[in-house]
Amino acid sequence: MRSKLPAMTASILVLAALVVLGWSLVRAHRDGRRRFRLAQFRPAAPFAGMLPADRDRERLVAELRALPDSPADIETRLRI
Repeated sequence: MRSKLPAMTASILVLAALVVLGWSLVRAHRDGRRRFRLAQFRPAAPFAGMLPADRDRERLVAELRALPDSPADIETRLRI
């Protein structure tokens, strides 16, 4: 006859994982901050500019730094 201990252990682990997930969701909701926004998951989200506002500046600075004759203080000289 097989023991029911592994089945009970698995059930307790799944229940504990669900409790932790539920607790973290309720906590995030009560704090007013959400980890995910529904707008992130719509089909056109990558084309709608759902990135942080200063990503263009970071990209531009990285591209200018890659130039062989760029000055060391390129970030302070930019006016974007």
